[in-house]
Amino acid sequence: MKQFFLFFMLIGVISTTIAQVPVPRRVGSESESGGRNASGATWLKLDNDNYTLYDDRGNKVTSVMDLKYLSTNTLAVKDNNLGKIYLLEDFRNASKGSKGKATLLASNITKDFYLTNENSFAFFLNNTFRQGEYVNIEGSYVYYLPVTDRTYYLDGIRNFPSWGAKNIRTLDYSENNTYWYRDAANTSYGVIVKGEVIDYNKATTTRDGDDLIVSMDGVKTYRLPNYYTIASFIFKPVKMYAGGSSTTTTTTTTTQEGTCEGDCKDGWGKYVYDNGYYSGFWKDGLKHGYGLYKWDASGGKYIGQWENDKMTGYGVYIAKNEDNIIGEFVDGTLNGFGITVTGDEWKQGVFKNGTLVTPYKFVDTGNKIGCTAGDCEEKYGRYAWDGGDSFTGFWKGGNMYMGTYKFANGDVYSGYFNRSNQLHNFGRYFYESGGYYGGEWDDGEQQGRGYYHDKDYVQQIGIWDAGELIKSLKKE
Repeated sequence: MKQFFLFFMLIGVISTTIAQVPVPRRVGSESESGGRNASGATWLKLDNDNYTLYDDRGNKVTSVMDLKYLSTNTLAVKDNNLGKIYLLEDFRNASKGSKGKATLLASNITKDFYLTNENSFAFFLNNTFRQGEYVNIEGSYVYYLPVTDRTYYLDGIRNFPSWGAKNIRTLDYSENNTYWYRDAANTSYGVIVKGEVIDYNKATTTRDGDDLIVSMDGVKTYRLPNYYTIASFIFKPVKMYAGGSSTTTTTTTTTQEGTCEGDCKDGWGKYVYDNGYYSGFWKDGLKHGYGLYKWDASGGKYIGQWENDKMTGYGVYIAKNEDNIIGEFVDGTLNGFGITVTGDEWKQGVFKNGTLVTPYKFVDTGNKIGCTAGDCEEKYGRYAWDGGDSFTGFWKGGNMYMGTYKFANGDVYSGYFNRSNQLHNFGRYFYESGGYYGGEWDDGEQQGRGYYHDKDYVQQIGIWDAGELIKSLKKE
């Protein structure tokens, strides 16, 4: 997950409406219509370049875009409404009036994705084909795009035996687009700058505790923090070498242990402890509201609600190896509804003092629309709508209570809901455009204390009312 606490200038009190938050669909508000076509999706060629695509229920797909042939006779196309990619097999050579099978290649595809086969690949950002610089690391591409000056991760792109498609991930922000990783099995490392590896013939390394120092032409240049403890092939922004300490590429502020940057009494501030740091809201000198704590030794971090200096409320703990603990915390441990993710193993249910006491099953129901897995009444389940929205999480009385809602436009919200299925109480909202909000909600709008940054990491931090920042709590 992204590190959201980068410090830029925010002048004065900002009172600007942020990007609009879509409204979650009501449970059962849509139903299937038409008969299901047992032969699946099909296409009808109208002329050399035009066609009509029909879904597996025989309905005409109205929002479809051409993608690429990728050196074949098969045309890949995308249903933008539902986020599905189809392959129109042998379309290039088909005659006018021909019909053919449209194979479903991938579902739940956002506006940022890649398409690949054994011959080639294509990178799409905001549904637009883009070209950049990239390097292949263990079958995945680290891809730099000059037009956005950002670096992306194309997971498993070269591991498909034939056609494949997958959403891309934007790597954590790095001012100069420099990233590093560890390959523990081969006792090696990698540093990537704007989609290209450094010249390892000019590089030497030395160990500094758990860190690895990389020198270029004899000059200490990069610090790879916690290198000897981190898992393999996790791509992190490089820290530039600065003597005995490290300075990130995204800030020039130096913080000494035991001091505060910002307002650590009744506002927003960062405080460095002997075992890590906290960045977030404070009340009466205590951590209170939305905030992040990161531990130096383990590399783990907690992002979520705090109450009187305790991790209490909705939050997520992310370990260095990307294992997760998500749900309702009381005094730093799961107490209530929660989820644990350890490797590929998921467990969900009711926890008491960190122990799962009432597990909830999560079994596929066989439905494509409606409750597709689990129990969407009183336990844990997944609900899908025709329009492409979906919710996975905990339910009370047939209403969404706590979990993750994915909008068809690519936005994602994780947190609490009210009885009207509106974003409520506390949650984290990830905008498809790259923006982010974490904090308090009321009836579907940002209300109370919250942190926001846009796609360029320009921050708005403070008190919100009806979706607008009305008072900044960040000191300059």
